[in-house]
Amino acid sequence: MNNKLFKKVLATVLAATLLAMPIVAGATDQQEAATSAAAEEIKDAAPVSVGGTVITSDVAGAFSIPASSALAGVAVRQASATIKANLGMAGNEKPFVRAYAITAAKSPAVFASFNGAAASVGATVLGALNIDFGKMTAGKFSDLPAGASVPTTVGVKNANGRTLAVVKVLPGGATEILQDTDTNPNTVTFPITGGLAAYAVIAY
Repeated sequence: MNNKLFKKVLATVLAATLLAMPIVAGATDQQEAATSAAAEEIKDAAPVSVGGTVITSDVAGAFSIPASSALAGVAVRQASATIKANLGMAGNEKPFVRAYAITAAKSPAVFASFNGAAASVGATVLGALNIDFGKMTAGKFSDLPAGASVPTTVGVKNANGRTLAVVKVLPGGATEILQDTDTNPNTVTFPITGGLAAYAVIAY
């Protein structure tokens, strides 16, 4: 499949699934999802590139992160073959990550959760993403179970030496703060889990 056709298929799959997401407390709303998919080019990779660091991933995906975002790419830190083996995927299945930037203006409910969690530890929100971790089987996307987990790195512009962490909000509103597991001042590494969740990078 050529690259242009591949991107067109990814865009169709992503837009159709995003439009089907329910509106629930703590999750980005349908308008934000549809706007993100339509307004920004959907790419099949979003390598982390910040402060002289470049991190790539071989895990397939669909990404929409505008240049104006405070975040600079997303990279899954395990090889696709390792994830497949760890999760017992069939030969015709492959891990697939969908990530797109979200904003306070269009997703006020989830940002209320982000801001509340950040304020509780004296931090501020820098930027946020919806990330859906699943698998692709014969061109069809489905979520992986919540127990599936993989370390993922997000690049951060203008971290300015501050301590970074991530606020995770699940559909329904459950919220937790994830600590950065790397030592690079311009990136934050944390586990993403199967299915849809919203993740905000915060700085102390």
